[in-house]
Amino acid sequence: MPSNGTASGPAGGSNGADVGKAPQATGAPASGQSASTPAGNGRQIVRTATINLKATDVADAVTKIRKAATDVGGYSSDENSGDDHGTLTLKVPADKLEPVLDKIGSYGRVTSRVEHAEDVTDEMVDVTSRLATQRASVDRVRALMDKATSLSDVTQIESELTKREADLESLEQRHDALAAQVAMSTVTVDVSKTDAPPPPQEEQPSFLSALGAGWHALIATANGIGVALGAVLPFVLVIGIPATAVYVLVRRRRARPQTP
Repeated sequence: MPSNGTASGPAGGSNGADVGKAPQATGAPASGQSASTPAGNGRQIVRTATINLKATDVADAVTKIRKAATDVGGYSSDENSGDDHGTLTLKVPADKLEPVLDKIGSYGRVTSRVEHAEDVTDEMVDVTSRLATQRASVDRVRALMDKATSLSDVTQIESELTKREADLESLEQRHDALAAQVAMSTVTVDVSKTDAPPPPQEEQPSFLSALGAGWHALIATANGIGVALGAVLPFVLVIGIPATAVYVLVRRRRARPQTP
């Protein structure tokens, strides 16, 4: 069957260049691509953070950290915890990152906190521009498919359409991944159990410490003797004085010469 001039021309002629050549980025995004247009100050920033802390109760800290993310509309994408150690990977809205980090830090003693910001504005603009170009290219190849009449043209155009649709899907996935990274910040949290306090070390005795200990012992002994004397003295006064008087009287009588 002879080839139709109109169908074969686009496949191999001047329009065939559109089929056989990969599209190039043409600059700014086309109108209507608001999903990838940078918001706020016009920059697209991917923010990540890593925070390490120690807590007395790891399981309780992990539960509170997870809740800190869900309370602001985030979630825990990965989690692994035990009695002595736990790790979490959180996704939180980018505009809530700082409050969430401060709240996490209140659940233990922060040993390190690192934040990182990556500007992906240029990459986002490039991907958005390539998306617009690729969509237009796919539409043109589909139009050529509708006009093709020969089997060879249909086969060639169909193969090219499949390739371009695959490239378009890859660009869309990359665009969505960038948008998700900008919208939701990633926070990696490492929680470990607070170290037990070290056992007290025995102090080596020295001359001054031994002298001080001896002096305190002497004072304690003297104080003990004084207390004992204070306890005995009332008995000495009540019993000892009369007994002494009787003893003296008996001695005098014995010493008095007897009459023959």
